[in-house]
Amino acid sequence: MDEPLRAHTLNEVRYYLMVSPCPACGKGPWVTDATRPTSRPSTGKPAEGTPAPSHVDAHCKQCGHRQTFSVLCEYALPETGAQAETINPDDRPSRIVDVGQWLSLFYMLIESASSQKDPVETRRVGYRAALCLAEALKFYGENQLPPQSAFFSAERLETFRKSPESFARQRLRDMQAKLPHLDVMARNVSRDDRRGGRKWWRFWR
Repeated sequence: MDEPLRAHTLNEVRYYLMVSPCPACGKGPWVTDATRPTSRPSTGKPAEGTPAPSHVDAHCKQCGHRQTFSVLCEYALPETGAQAETINPDDRPSRIVDVGQWLSLFYMLIESASSQKDPVETRRVGYRAALCLAEALKFYGENQLPPQSAFFSAERLETFRKSPESFARQRLRDMQAKLPHLDVMARNVSRDDRRGGRKWWRFWR
């Protein structure tokens, strides 16, 4: 784990921790305990100059190992509404979560959304899944398959080589087409927040 982690937002860091192994036990995922972001306020605009490091305290869900991660984030986010769920407001792909990991997060969150009993939580987790799928697609451009550089580990690159059809851009587009449009999902999440829905940060606990 190279530090500081360079990410677009703290949300991207949190997703990174969900798919990163613990150095103590080799498992995970990491559970975020606290975040100490930079003090500069922003609503989706790049921080001026070089941002100061933020700190994320986390522990391994499997073995309890604790670690503090230093991170540099380009964008700060509000605490409520759909904007609070933003992973990356621009078109550049992630440098810390690869295409295979975004797809794993998408499948995991879609399954979680289907098991939620609260419709507010179903909408929020479904929106998060859709955002992860959108992040995966940023690696493709107009190509039908992602480049090998879109995989950040030899293991995931080998999975791609063995089953490239699983990563076909059209397959991802077809999955995306089965979901409501992101704008519709965002409006629903913001409406739920105005009505007193669950606070955004509790998901990461």
